Amino acid sequence: MTRLVPFFLSFFFAFSAFALDLQQAKDQGLVGEANTGLIAPVTARPSQQVRSLISEVNNRRTNTFKKIAVSHGLTVKEVGHIAHKKAIERTSSGNYYQDSSGKWIKK
Repeated sequence: MTRLVPFFLSFFFAFSAFALDLQQAKDQGLVGEANTGLIAPVTARPSQQVRSLISEVNNRRTNTFKKIAVSHGLTVKEVGHIAHKKAIERTSSGNYYQDSSGKWIKK
């Protein structure tokens, strides 16, 4: 049994090394900064891995937006729009963001 633990740990770390992170997904044109302050798929049919990444990132962002909204007397939507403006500034050249109408723009 103790010999299996290192095997499973090495398998776990090897698997996570292949996991897609946010910057990789942006660099590959799979996701972009949506005009809501969240991220969204740029492609029509994102993979399960991309959908999982989007869900994870958006859950964290939404929780952060809620905390900021409460502490500053804003709505979550208002915080999202402010975050979107800042995200556009930080978006790397070649990555995507949405304009106010929802059209994807490559920076």
